[in-house]
Amino acid sequence: MNVSKMIICDLKNGIIHNKRYYLVPVLIFFECMYSDNLLRILSFGQSFGKPTIFDLLILVFRGCDPISKLPKDNSIPDLPYFWIAIFIFSVFCGFDYMHDDLTQFGTQIITRCKKRRTWWNSKCIWCIVSSFYFYLLTILTILLYGALHDYEFVFENNHAITNAFAGSSLTHKLADNNIISTFNKICLVIAPYLVICTLNMIQMILCLYLKPIFSYIIPSIIIMAATYTDSSIIFTRFGMLLYTQNYFVNGYSTFIGIVICLLIIIMSIIWGEKHFKVANILPDKE
Repeated sequence: MNVSKMIICDLKNGIIHNKRYYLVPVLIFFECMYSDNLLRILSFGQSFGKPTIFDLLILVFRGCDPISKLPKDNSIPDLPYFWIAIFIFSVFCGFDYMHDDLTQFGTQIITRCKKRRTWWNSKCIWCIVSSFYFYLLTILTILLYGALHDYEFVFENNHAITNAFAGSSLTHKLADNNIISTFNKICLVIAPYLVICTLNMIQMILCLYLKPIFSYIIPSIIIMAATYTDSSIIFTRFGMLLYTQNYFVNGYSTFIGIVICLLIIIMSIIWGEKHFKVANILPDKE
């Protein structure tokens, strides 16, 4: 089996026939509703102007203050439950596909064709494409919600709205800048996808060592850790779009976050390929 057929097979079985993706628009639609309701409550009695579709994207992936830096008298942290659900579900969509393929049909392909590198590269392409498919469904759902609720379809940010949300932060100081450059806007759009892709790539690496359930739990812990600390080591923090330098003086750089995610993805591909060349893929005989 050549590489193109293997890739087509992975895309077909790992994405097209994966019914978990049917739930992605439902999850995102509820997150849009939740953000929209918060916006209506926040704007009650005052005028922020018309929200844009870009604002809705920021609100869907806005995130939260790091729990470790909250004032001690704030005993009830405001966790972003929908934000957590989005990223955890993005990992859940394909958490067992690679393991199932390796222990079933994939083993036959590798042992007969002796193309370990081809098999691994095919899975890396599947991981990148499946992550993009998840994020594409997310963007399309946001666009649909925006069309149904009269959001302005412009690639601009209404800072009156985002600053109102950012103003509730107890750990970050608002930035004075009310203009986001086109480059930074593109970085904000790309960042959640790269975080999703990085999580899925890490899960693939873990599948070479652990059972699928454990390779799923570890990325989930990394996702949850982003709500506890704002350390750059926890790359999932870069998926919190409101907590950037575009809105906060002490916010993180979206560009640096993108670079970190890309480095992790590249290192995961190289590490996985080297390990897979010598790994024992044959099932243990009882």
